[in-house]
Amino acid sequence: MSSRVALHALLTGLLVVLLAVCLSAGSVAGQQSTPGLVVEQHGSGVALENESETYLWQYSPYAVTVTFSADNDETHTVCLSEVDDGTVEEPLGCQWTAVDADEPTSVTLSRPEWPENITGETTLAVEIYSGRTTNGEPTDRAHLPVYIIEKDGDLAGNGLTNEREIELGTHPARADTDDDGITDGIEVMLGTGPRNPATPYWIAAVTIGSIVVGVVGLMLVAGRFVMALEALGLRSDHEDADEPVDPTADRSFEPPIRDEERVRRLLSAHDGRLKQSQIVEATEWSKSKVSRLLSSMEDDDRITRIRLGRENLVCLRGHEPPDINPSWTDDNDTE
Repeated sequence: MSSRVALHALLTGLLVVLLAVCLSAGSVAGQQSTPGLVVEQHGSGVALENESETYLWQYSPYAVTVTFSADNDETHTVCLSEVDDGTVEEPLGCQWTAVDADEPTSVTLSRPEWPENITGETTLAVEIYSGRTTNGEPTDRAHLPVYIIEKDGDLAGNGLTNEREIELGTHPARADTDDDGITDGIEVMLGTGPRNPATPYWIAAVTIGSIVVGVVGLMLVAGRFVMALEALGLRSDHEDADEPVDPTADRSFEPPIRDEERVRRLLSAHDGRLKQSQIVEATEWSKSKVSRLLSSMEDDDRITRIRLGRENLVCLRGHEPPDINPSWTDDNDTE
């Protein structure tokens, strides 16, 4: 019978210890010690607040509104303190308030800024005392885990200030808010969305598109180069043939066609005679260039120019019209 009593006592003791640990952990996590205690943080000093964490600006106004209920109408004291290594330090500020036992009471505690010795990760304590004193144990308490940061600091180390992170909606303590492998600072520099996890896929698509455009551009340039070679007569006819190129074929270099030879071939293809304007049109040269070239060829006795109305008729020597006696002078040298 005594062993059963001992076992029951042991289990009861373990249950009490476990319950105490849970209550202690809940208090450190920011949970109020009683359901009737509500703490709200506000003011421009609140940089970021969600269900699990709160970030506060070092040098901006901060306030907490504490709502609680009491068992008597006695004046109560509400204090805001810092918790250091589990110990509540001297209060940063306290306020007396009259209490109506039948109604919840609200008190707002404010701070213009935080002392320089309070920075980084810390815990704030809201404590309520019965009477106009802070002696003895508080009747109620809540712990608020917070992180106090400076606006021009870079907590995440990603190249963005904490203030810029808050403006963008990114997290000041996370280098890569959307966990896409690209830090928020790099995404801002690239002009992508630091809260959009699809950024790497967008970058990959842009890169592939750029490569495709580059390849197409190179192909166009290569095509124009081949056309230029063909226009200059530097490209072998075998390159366009379907038959394989004979490696033993003569690949001696053929010099480009001279302008005089091109005019001679053009005249030969048209029974040895063309109007000067037709030569300009066929060669796409300027009128002045054609006129100078024909004058040179006429001086070399290679062609004859005959005035026909307002135009010159250009003839290879020996191909002049039979009914026209050519003049071997330079009087009609221009057009």
